[in-house]
Amino acid sequence: MFSSWLGGVVTDPALMQIPLDDHLVHRGHGVFDTCTLASGRLYRLGIHIERLLRSAALARIDHPWTKDELIEMVVETASTAAIRDGAVRYWMTVGPGGFSPSPRECPEACFYCIIFDPTPLGGEGADPMHTGVPEVTVLDTPMKPPLLATIKSNNYLLNVLTHMEAVDRGGTFGVLVDGEGYVAESCVLNAAFITSEGVLRTPPFDGILSGTTIRRVMDLASEKLTSEGLISSVSQAPVPADEVRGESISEMFLCGGDTHLYPVTSWDGTAVGTGTVGPVAQRLIELLDAEAFGGTGGEASDFIDVPYGD
Repeated sequence: MFSSWLGGVVTDPALMQIPLDDHLVHRGHGVFDTCTLASGRLYRLGIHIERLLRSAALARIDHPWTKDELIEMVVETASTAAIRDGAVRYWMTVGPGGFSPSPRECPEACFYCIIFDPTPLGGEGADPMHTGVPEVTVLDTPMKPPLLATIKSNNYLLNVLTHMEAVDRGGTFGVLVDGEGYVAESCVLNAAFITSEGVLRTPPFDGILSGTTIRRVMDLASEKLTSEGLISSVSQAPVPADEVRGESISEMFLCGGDTHLYPVTSWDGTAVGTGTVGPVAQRLIELLDAEAFGGTGGEASDFIDVPYGD
């Protein structure tokens, strides 16, 4: 764990702590982001740091760091940890200083970073990315207001409640539908659909998080899946929830976390398409894995080699 408050990296779990008076803890005044550490390389760290900086600006977190300085701190954490494969998560906060709602009591912003073994999403047992997951509409948990939905902040209570309600109803992550009947997003994942005309369609980012994974999925689909004949085109447009339950949608999947793509085989007890994992989802999983873990595809700037000591 790297802590700017402590002034460096610690490897003893007992020391991996955040002060209780940090506003991240008691007021949620902090933002975070993630990336993947695969085969000793940080995958798409720069893109994630750019989103962290946008989130920090929207959250009015004053801080002294540039993009390159933040990247350097993450690289240092991975190097010191001597871990070649894992998940990376980092936070920027207004820092410790007291328990009022005012950040004026906080003398300095803080940056924390951890490298850890990721917890599998989607339940235990069979791999949900290859077997698919059942989903349900979340009815009792409200969507975030647009400002919080578009900032990747530490205010994730509604995300947690969305997931919990989904599990209670027999789903996995939960699907949020806005007041006009359009699909929004899942608890921590963006949604995408394949129409009967072969269009990969995902909801606009108005009022939901601009996911880095769904953006990469759209690029991969445009670059490769159209030429392979798996889809006809890519579109970012509203998706009426009622359409998904009809015959106009052949596939549905949820994606996030760089490499996580979960095919949805049923929604509210009704099969999506054939009720099995479709060819588009299968191909995208292959492409994401090959890029992140095999280094096949992507731009050179998507990969940062970690300088490990001997």
